[in-house]
Amino acid sequence: MSGRHVARVVLGAALLLSCILTFSPPVSAAGYPRRIAIAPFASQAKEDIGATVSVLPRLLASRLMALAGADVVLLPAGGKAPEEQAREAKVPLLLQGTVSKLGKGYSVDTTVTDLATGTPAGAFFAAAATEDDIIAQLGVLSGEIAEKLFGVQGAIRATAPPAPVAASPAPAAFPAPSGIPAVGGPSVAVAPTPPPASVPATPAEGWIPSSLKQVGQSDKVADELYGVIALDAGAEGESEIVAWGSNVLYFYRVKGTELLPISRITKERKVHFLSVDAADIDGDGVKELLATCLVGEQIRSFVYRKGKDAYSEAAWDIPYFLAVVVDARGKPVVVGQNRGIDTPFSGKFYRMTWDGKTLKEGEAFPANTNIKPLNQGVLGLSAGMFGGAWQWAYTDEDSHLRVLDPTGKTVFLSKEKYGAGIDLFEWGPYNRTEQKRMQFFLRKAARVSEGVKGKPILLISEVDKGILNLGRSWDKTRLVLLQWEDGSFSEKAGSKMEGRFSSGADFLSLPLRRGGGIVAAVIEQEEAVYKNKISRLVLFRAE
Repeated sequence: MSGRHVARVVLGAALLLSCILTFSPPVSAAGYPRRIAIAPFASQAKEDIGATVSVLPRLLASRLMALAGADVVLLPAGGKAPEEQAREAKVPLLLQGTVSKLGKGYSVDTTVTDLATGTPAGAFFAAAATEDDIIAQLGVLSGEIAEKLFGVQGAIRATAPPAPVAASPAPAAFPAPSGIPAVGGPSVAVAPTPPPASVPATPAEGWIPSSLKQVGQSDKVADELYGVIALDAGAEGESEIVAWGSNVLYFYRVKGTELLPISRITKERKVHFLSVDAADIDGDGVKELLATCLVGEQIRSFVYRKGKDAYSEAAWDIPYFLAVVVDARGKPVVVGQNRGIDTPFSGKFYRMTWDGKTLKEGEAFPANTNIKPLNQGVLGLSAGMFGGAWQWAYTDEDSHLRVLDPTGKTVFLSKEKYGAGIDLFEWGPYNRTEQKRMQFFLRKAARVSEGVKGKPILLISEVDKGILNLGRSWDKTRLVLLQWEDGSFSEKAGSKMEGRFSSGADFLSLPLRRGGGIVAAVIEQEEAVYKNKISRLVLFRAE
């Protein structure tokens, strides 16, 4: 049906979900800017479901921000008409919704208005069997909105059950060279999916970053923070982030330019966090926290799931190092690698799949992990579409940034040093002469954002290691935004080189937009005989 898209998903006998777009031509062809106002939802049910209805705008906003990087304005109840409030907020679209009781179930109906013309831009609805199902189905509903209004293809399929298998074979998730089997299989994690090249609504409508401006920082943290990642984006510019030290997770809320502590998780001293990442592995629209640790002499990973007030362990004792990368379909997936014997990580990279209880090994990637640099392990690994083809991005043990083809062959090597870490751990046989095991420094992976004209933007720290160029030695560091152009990276923006160690950074939302937030972890003072550890979280704005 031209100009109309219908998706029906049957969950058992109790749940029927449908999302219908009822206007022509398709919104994805119109290319709306990713800016929308959401009015308070109205309840048309006889039962008292006000508590559920009142939170729907905020939950829908957070999902649109996470899936499409949308700039969402939540309109207050009462006072001026929603249309007038939305025009004053200078957004092009207004979403209004109602919740009605239909028999024993509920219907969530939403309409989106193009404020420039006053005409409907789209209509979407979801039907749920119970009041609890209303919130549960917002992931699919927001995915359909993100896909049809903003051109973020595939968003709805991230939270819906898989469609029936077509007669023709699906394209391989990772294009493989001749002689190497392609790897398919479902994606595990959900995150913003890049729109196809034909969609005119590119990130920030053609904007390219030119500067990074520091706009805020946290109070001192009496620890060495080795990295930071963004969790779910909330309403009205709020985000949650988590930073980590050797055995502590620090949770913060970003509110405007403030970084406010929320809570922390402290593990035993024998637990050493090696890497922390986030992905929606169970398809409910909320990211889980993935932490890989050294526990004694074993590599173990944990999954933390967000509850009402805090994160708690949902799975543990997973014998893989975990990382999150983007596959050739633009879908984030969880990569796992086994531990080695003489080296901490060894063997093939696997897609990890969530079975409802834990992450398990799936299909292997067509990457040769026996050749340099992938024989150095999964540390420092990310991926993206570079020059129209899916390729690995990798920081090697010498702190050079590389781009690799799917087999692991280097197609670009930087002169500058990026992604170096000062956190280390020991692994392997004990050397009686040196009286220690081999030391491994924890390299940082670049964070990848969709860029204009298919040119991705990388966020990473540059390190001036000085004359010695040894271990934890370094002179200055800074944060940089690099863009892939004509087979190499060019710097588009960066902070000043300074004498505190930038140990990790992440985008607060994807894709990066004008004025978008970036959070970095910095170590101001390393632990020594006569001084204590001091770190901070620093907030930047890309202009």
